[in-house]
Amino acid sequence: MKWTVSQLQKMRDSEVEIDQTIDISKDLTNRNSEIRDASPIEIKGNIKVDSQEATFHLQLKGTLILPCARTLVDTEYPIDISSTEIYSLNMNKISSDDIDENVYEPENGVVDLIPVIEELILVNIPMQVFSQEALNRDTLSGKDWNVMTEEQYLDEKQKDKKVDPRLAGLAALLDNEEE
Repeated sequence: MKWTVSQLQKMRDSEVEIDQTIDISKDLTNRNSEIRDASPIEIKGNIKVDSQEATFHLQLKGTLILPCARTLVDTEYPIDISSTEIYSLNMNKISSDDIDENVYEPENGVVDLIPVIEELILVNIPMQVFSQEALNRDTLSGKDWNVMTEEQYLDEKQKDKKVDPRLAGLAALLDNEEE
């Protein structure tokens, strides 16, 4: 997934298809401790090159293994990311004020997509992932606690309506007036 600027300029005014699979699981697990593993990432798309820039239209697909937020079991999280990345081929003609933050500069005359792909994957990891087991559980509970819906809570509250013993006489008086 590396091209030199001269290789890209030879592709000028043409469209080159990309269809590769790369394994960056070690790099991803080193950069984010939440990622337990990653499948090889399938990269499809194309490259359009003109005199000023190279535009990469990418579609990334793969699977990450992340911990479930409730049970901490390994959970497969499919990724499907679309992105357009632009590399300027004539950076010496562009002043630093005119550079768009979404336009990359080749490093030492080489365009390397691997760091960009890693960043796209890391940015698209959700805060919480739930395993199918955790989602299928009807109720969650533990020692002396359980999770309940609002309706269940209101039902429990109605059942637990007890009259304060200090006000029991008043409650009996009100019952007599209603009759």
